[in-house]
Formats: sequence, structure tokens, C-alpha cells
Amino acid sequence: MNQYNVMLVYLLVDQIFHTMDYHFQRNFSGRPEAQFSMDHEAMGIWLTEELGDNTKQFEHLVQVIDSLEKGQRWEYFDDGRDFRLHLTRDVAEVRAALLDTDMPSDEMEEMDYYDSESISHCGLDDFKSLLLDWQRFLSI
Repeated sequence: MNQYNVMLVYLLVDQIFHTMDYHFQRNFSGRPEAQFSMDHEAMGIWLTEELGDNTKQFEHLVQVIDSLEKGQRWEYFDDGRDFRLHLTRDVAEVRAALLDTDMPSDEMEEMDYYDSESISHCGLDDFKSLLLDWQRFLSI
């Protein structure tokens, strides 16, 4: 692999996985919330609405990630109320369930504006770090 190929791979990865900036806070009622940068907003919605402070689900996801990292499984799917989590050995994807419904193409085009709120990707290692950061925040 020459220098050009390495640079091309880096550019492709950079285009797929933008930097994921986030912070956690508690709303006026004390409920934990996750705020994410553009292109990762769906991840924050999933974390806040689907995972929340569910310790049992958190522990299960950490075990799943460990099994993916050890090569004991290829992928994992979890269908939540509004979002679907898809984990592979390399990538974590959060996708709004609405995107998997049959919709006329003209309505789907109108949804393009909301893609950042409907689908997010990051590397599996970043997703694991995110979960651990969320757990630390909840324990404060």
C-alpha cells in the first residue's frame, strides 16, 4: 500500500466517521440527557430515550461489545421503541425505526433534512467509550 492509498483510506474514514462531540447534563427535573454534535444527534436521542439509566441494558451492551471485540459474534441488533441499534465488530449505528418503514420516495426525500436526527454512526471503540462515559455521568 503506497502513501496515496493510505491517504485515500484516511479521507474515506474521515468522511464516514466525523468527530463525535457530546456532553451530558440533567434537565430541570433531574433527568439525564445527552447532547451531541451535528451528524451524531441520533446517538444522543438513543442514549437519552432508549438506554437512559437502564443499568441492566448497559451491562448487556458492554458484554455484547466485549464479545464483538473478541470475535465471538459478528453483529448485534437491538430494536428499541424508536431506534434500532446495530453493532458490528467495527461500527455502531443508531437508526430511527421510521427509516425502516415503507414510505413513498417523495416522502423519503423530505426526510433527508432530518437524517442527522435519524441515523448516526461511529466506531465500536468510540461507542464503548461513550457508554462508559454515560455510566460515569449517571453515577455522579
